[in-house]
Amino acid sequence: MCVWCERYSQGHERWYLNPANYARRLYKVRKEEVESAGAEANPQAAGGMATVGRDYIEAMQANDHETVERLRTAAEQRSWAVHFGQVVTIEEIHQILEIIYPISLITCACRRSMRGLPDEENFTCVGMGPGMYKWERWPETYRGGVHFLTPDEGKEVIDVLNRRGLVHCMYTFGTPYLGGICNCDYPDCAGIRTAQDLGVKTLWKGHYVADVDSDRCNGCALCARRCQFDALSFSPSTQMAYIDPLKCFGCGLCRNVCKPNAIAMVERASLPAVAEVW
Repeated sequence: MCVWCERYSQGHERWYLNPANYARRLYKVRKEEVESAGAEANPQAAGGMATVGRDYIEAMQANDHETVERLRTAAEQRSWAVHFGQVVTIEEIHQILEIIYPISLITCACRRSMRGLPDEENFTCVGMGPGMYKWERWPETYRGGVHFLTPDEGKEVIDVLNRRGLVHCMYTFGTPYLGGICNCDYPDCAGIRTAQDLGVKTLWKGHYVADVDSDRCNGCALCARRCQFDALSFSPSTQMAYIDPLKCFGCGLCRNVCKPNAIAMVERASLPAVAEVW
């Protein structure tokens, strides 16, 4: 069990399946929440992955390990209090869409900054919960407006994005309140990029790990191009896929295109070697 489930699941299987974690007050943030988070939990105050600054990059380049560790710890603590993500499978997203309201399709700030996509081509994120009723307070964040969806419409959108190969992540906006589903990929996604390139855990691994059944793998390699976390490789000698469980984030994108059903999602907690690798 991850630390967030220990703190915030309140008897539910996963912390992001607890409806209370989508129930932030609509028009007033309690004083104690502001103090604990350090900022009002809104999309602009959260600042994406801006918790990592130039000092950290320079320390990495200089191999200043002591400074890197100090800055990493500070960045992660800030992120965990205000804005961080965790990878989830498409099945879990479907469950989430049944317990939250409202659901809205919105543009992606990461893709806007990385690709310069116009708004009409950039509706790949999902906003959710009561905060979406006041989206107009942050027009720069919600460029292009929002499209409110029913749960079934939300599932259809997620299914399309999944077929495109986008990773699904739940994000807090003032922990433990969850306010967004990020559907993105490397290198566009700031969360994935920060975790992969900088080693700062602002994006947590999911509760599952992908596992290949060598007896079923037919060597088609369809899965090889799906992994965004450098966890999956294809061996020319064995003509089979290999997934490194230590690197796997448990998104399930490889499993979802495996025609012979050779890839299964296994509970992280059931694998001693990675049970605490988040």
